[in-house]
Amino acid sequence: MRATAPLLVLLAPLALAACDDRPAVVIPDASVTDAATSDLGADVRANTDAGTPTDTPAVVDDVPPLDVPATLEAFDPSPRGSFPPGFLWGSATAPYQVEGGLHHTDWNAWENMAGRIAHGDHADDGPRSYTQFTQELDALVATHQNAYRLGLDWSRIFPTRDAWSRCFGARTMPLADFTAACRAAADPDGLAYYHRVLDAMAQRHLVPMVTLFHFVLPDYLDDLSQPYDSTGFVRDGIVDDFGAWSRFAGAEYGRQVDWWITFNEPLVIAAGGYLESIFPPGAPLDFNRVRRLVLNMIRSHGRGYDALHEADTFTAAGNDADGGVGSTGGRPAMVSIASHNRVFRAARPGNADDERAAVSGAYINNALFLNAIVRGDLDVDADGSLDGPTDVRNDPSLRARADFIGLNYYGLTLMRGIPSLPILHGLPQQTSLPTPLPKSDLDWDLYPQGFLLVLRELRPYGLPVLVTENGIADASGTNRPRYLAEHLAILARAIREGMDVRGYFHWSIIDNFEWAEGYCPRFGLYTVDYTDPMRHRSPTPGADTLRTIIDANQVSDALLGSVPAYHPPQLCHPRVDAGM
Repeated sequence: MRATAPLLVLLAPLALAACDDRPAVVIPDASVTDAATSDLGADVRANTDAGTPTDTPAVVDDVPPLDVPATLEAFDPSPRGSFPPGFLWGSATAPYQVEGGLHHTDWNAWENMAGRIAHGDHADDGPRSYTQFTQELDALVATHQNAYRLGLDWSRIFPTRDAWSRCFGARTMPLADFTAACRAAADPDGLAYYHRVLDAMAQRHLVPMVTLFHFVLPDYLDDLSQPYDSTGFVRDGIVDDFGAWSRFAGAEYGRQVDWWITFNEPLVIAAGGYLESIFPPGAPLDFNRVRRLVLNMIRSHGRGYDALHEADTFTAAGNDADGGVGSTGGRPAMVSIASHNRVFRAARPGNADDERAAVSGAYINNALFLNAIVRGDLDVDADGSLDGPTDVRNDPSLRARADFIGLNYYGLTLMRGIPSLPILHGLPQQTSLPTPLPKSDLDWDLYPQGFLLVLRELRPYGLPVLVTENGIADASGTNRPRYLAEHLAILARAIREGMDVRGYFHWSIIDNFEWAEGYCPRFGLYTVDYTDPMRHRSPTPGADTLRTIIDANQVSDALLGSVPAYHPPQLCHPRVDAGM
């Protein structure tokens, strides 16, 4: 049944490999738990709806559907208080999802392959922020937000292999010489575009948080015509590339930027590109390949962290030690990743196999990457211990490579245990769950109480937290007010409990190209009229709700009591088995 099958379909090869004598082919990171991840809107059913090639493996016959609701905590926002002084209130976007015209990328090549994107949608038909970006900046101001998380697209600044090679070839030079060489090689229009956006933000007193990699590489670094092992983040040379890219970005834009994200949801790349085939390159499963991918992303982050701290020595205007929790305290660079953490629960509470799988899923998805970049603990075999032959404890090149934790939160994953399945010990499911929780248009559970659980998990790292994404696919706009009120009430409770939370970025300020899902999911506080050549942005009811919360600096009981109850979603993939 489509309501339960998507991840079971995709993970069938893992179960089959684990149940016979052949070498198991397993992905060693938890992004397999992210079938439909955050802003990517990647419910894997888009593949079947849009006509993905028919070599998708069949469902494992002996894996029963999820039919027993998990035990879930009820929404409880109390006690809670106000948000702290200087709190960053913002929204987020990604370059490929909003700008248009990014044709020198792996994603442009991918979306031009038949059947890859639902309904044949194309990113060029989206919000066209390259020319219309002031609309979302004005929307941020209109809703009284003071921050914006955006990205730099690598290919817009270095659109050709020759341009990047000239910059990369100067990477060992002193910083000033390196920066000059890269500026000479860069596309002047691309270079100027991001300065123009950042200048316009400064004029509106919006604090920027900049992402360096949000799922998209230049096509000369991820050439889909080449063997899987010679391109993308599987190639060992990519660590040097990413270090040079980070160094130049810090030097070029550091006077305007203090908050940096190296990778958005790094483990999603392994899931989307190397398990689910909803991201480029659509590689077949191979344990060693995915292990290299994850290790290279971890080491790329470490290299990027060091490069940003070397190159960005400028404190952006308005950032001082007295700026409250949203300030960097006068530090010129605050660097981290945006980690997509979820609540993992047994599909059948009390079932030992399901419970074990839930523990494994939570560790791999929520802790593996963070353990490496905070503590320097590299669990190469992803078994939950550091006693493997290639595991590393306290690696000095990785330890303390995060100044804060960026958290993306979207909800719940249920785990069905399969003891013979290595690494995860089970199959994850996060769409069409048999729970009483309300659903989004992507059929994800709306689980605000899980937000508190995920935040509490981050306490042992001892770092400030910024919520870098949180949002709902809601084309009607009727469910976003309650979603915002409930999730922000939970965030206020976490702060009352002593969590050092310094900001909240909603996904997203505008509707956008949601990767494999195309344009069906509407995540915007402002909806975009795709029939209008100017792509006019109009506020949804959630925009007023967020402005009310920001102005009050709290989520009041009166507001929680006044937001409408959740309505049935307008599902992007109607449940066939439910007659919808």
